[in-house]
Amino acid sequence: MYLKTIWLEIHIKLASPNKIFCQCKNEQNFDTLIPNTNICPVCTGQPGALPTLSKEVLELSLKLWKALNCHINRRSHFDRKSYFYTDLPMWYQITQQYEPTNVDWKVNFFVNNYEEERTVRIENAHMECDTAKMIHNGWAALVDFNRAGTPLLEIVTGPDFHDEEEVVEFLKELQRIARYNNISDADMDKWQMRVDVNISIRKDENSPYGKRTELKWVNSFGMIRRGISYEYERQSKLLDEWKENEQQTRMWNDAEWVSKLMRSKEDALDYRYFPEPDMPELVLTDEQMEWLDAQELVIPHQIIKKFKQEYWFNKEYINWLINDQEVLDYFLSLVDLWLDPKITAKRIVWPIAAYMKENFVWINELKFDKEKLIEFIKVAIDWKIMDNQLKVVMDEMLISWKKAQEIIEEKWFSTQGIDDSELENIVQSVINENPAIVEQYKWWKTTTLGFFVWQVMKKTAWKANPKAVWDIVTKLLS
Repeated sequence: MYLKTIWLEIHIKLASPNKIFCQCKNEQNFDTLIPNTNICPVCTGQPGALPTLSKEVLELSLKLWKALNCHINRRSHFDRKSYFYTDLPMWYQITQQYEPTNVDWKVNFFVNNYEEERTVRIENAHMECDTAKMIHNGWAALVDFNRAGTPLLEIVTGPDFHDEEEVVEFLKELQRIARYNNISDADMDKWQMRVDVNISIRKDENSPYGKRTELKWVNSFGMIRRGISYEYERQSKLLDEWKENEQQTRMWNDAEWVSKLMRSKEDALDYRYFPEPDMPELVLTDEQMEWLDAQELVIPHQIIKKFKQEYWFNKEYINWLINDQEVLDYFLSLVDLWLDPKITAKRIVWPIAAYMKENFVWINELKFDKEKLIEFIKVAIDWKIMDNQLKVVMDEMLISWKKAQEIIEEKWFSTQGIDDSELENIVQSVINENPAIVEQYKWWKTTTLGFFVWQVMKKTAWKANPKAVWDIVTKLLS
């Protein structure tokens, strides 16, 4: 067994209205766009065209850096990275190699079903422009410049990961940060979030780092898991056979579940970085820093921690509430009205979530409005009807415009007045009929309370108030 060491280079496409150095539209979905539509002399690299940093791109970058607790350099500059690819119109890329705007920060995230916390260091994060897109059509190679000049943030982590699950959970946290704060859609299927995975192995923590493999073209969490697992096995086999593991850049082929050599260390490109002569030094003003301080950002890690520590939510509740921003906002808006978080989450995560999945609708497209759901949750909190009856009411609400109370009355679920003394006599009779269950309760098996409530409800033909029954059962057994 060898120790894995993993670090990441992540590219996130910003959701700004325009490209990074020109005013061309920053399209988010190239599949539906006619090739070479959003282009100009700047993003196609025409002689004499000069780049100008977009204010919107800078602001989105600053928001992400704040969300990740970064150290922001007030003074930074851009560099020119020279290499010759057909999809690079200027034959160089404008990036931030030597003095990026952001360096030295840390990100906290959860692993193991939110049971453990991890921290990963971020060495730097910098702005840069994307390349054009190559389209291969038979023997022809075509270039679409719509993507050229679109704004990217490249995030370089420290070598702080030791297994693929840590990598995936960190990337999920980063994706949520970008989405919740409208910084990026971070859709990996659309290459709005791309990851290069660097992997090396060594015998133990006291051994020097092994030579790394940079794994490219991984754009899903499943591919990342498979790629890291394959590389670990490939490199382990080399060390077991006393062969040298060369530093390589490899491409992941998910169809075959293998990585294939792109270039070795000897083939590594010399990018010839030097300060970008057409871009002035970037100096952040006091006004820009004050604007950044005023931004209220959503930090998913903090929300998850609150869900665990204050609400005691299980992993199913947390997963469903945090994986869709509209669902999360919907839930938080209800909790802000002082509704019970657990009862509210239970109704959203189970019946509403199932309905949304089966009918391909968003939570804001439900047939009943939020006020009707609030009324229903208050019925559940007050425990006016049984849980199985609540399910019937919710199912009916999901296919109609009716209010909860209206459905309760239609289904004859509404409480028929039962005298308190009569109800207490019924409860006492149920207790007397079940001495073995009473004995279990005395040995701290409090789940037996539900048994007594259920028996009383059956005896009253479901006419009693469940909460009143629970209170009387508790009183008589104490």
